[in-house]
Amino acid sequence: MKKILFFCTALLLSAACAAAQTEPAHIGRVKGTSGIVSIQRAGALKPAFPNMKVYLNDTLLTGSDGAVGILLEDNTLLSMGPMSRLALDKFDFSPAQNKYALHLRMEQGTFVYLSGLLGKLAPHAVSLDTPSGTISMLKDTNFMARFGGDE
Repeated sequence: MKKILFFCTALLLSAACAAAQTEPAHIGRVKGTSGIVSIQRAGALKPAFPNMKVYLNDTLLTGSDGAVGILLEDNTLLSMGPMSRLALDKFDFSPAQNKYALHLRMEQGTFVYLSGLLGKLAPHAVSLDTPSGTISMLKDTNFMARFGGDE
């Protein structure tokens, strides 16, 4: 009986460790929301709430009355107004390994971008795609932008 109990315990522990290793690391958190805000993740759309984790390849969407603030792990602050769409395509903030990357797609809507540590330590590793072109080399940069849905 003890052997069976030991085997079941070991099996459960190894399954828990495997599950923890396969969960992707979050790249930031929702700081606040107003109105309708959603996150598209792995083909599913779910409502966004304050303190919710955001992950690589998430797309954030706001409704006609929506607004959201996102704080990335390097302290970059992103804010979106109504009818906005933002894709989180690439993020790597690993100072110990000297690895840095941030690539966002601002597809439509109103945005505020406040540069975090990535902009200070590796501005060359930051790029933002917009309907009008690409913004890069964002050292200590703060800006506000608005893009229509069909530009």
